[in-house]
Amino acid sequence: MQGTWKGYYRYEKETIRDIVGFEQTNYTITITSFNGKNFEGIVNDDIETGGMEGTGKIIGTLIDNKITFEKFMPKASVIINTDGELKKTNKKHKTLYYSGKISDTKKEIMGTWRFNLSLILLFGFIPIIYRPGKGTWSMKLTDSES
Repeated sequence: MQGTWKGYYRYEKETIRDIVGFEQTNYTITITSFNGKNFEGIVNDDIETGGMEGTGKIIGTLIDNKITFEKFMPKASVIINTDGELKKTNKKHKTLYYSGKISDTKKEIMGTWRFNLSLILLFGFIPIIYRPGKGTWSMKLTDSES
């Protein structure tokens, strides 16, 4: 489990992929600690394929072949309107939740990701519940540490 993993994530909805301007976003995860069940590491999205800026952190668990982890990125990007205007902010990024299955060889993982539901105020006072996005992801071990 420890080592460098290269992969991608993509939004489920094609309209969001069009707004972001990329079919998928590549990333590199380095898992720095693993005790047989729990793991931690760092993540860097590829900016050239629409990724978020800065180095993030992941914390997760692996039980049998099921994996779950949370991804914490330092800065958020938000889609402002339906014309696809994308704005970088200095606000903290919302936590991303990943789940999936690891292959029998323990060298490939794939699954789904999502944001939790959020509450926003339309016109400053009408509460609306929405999910900023969800999609699929995959990654392969490229360099393992014993």
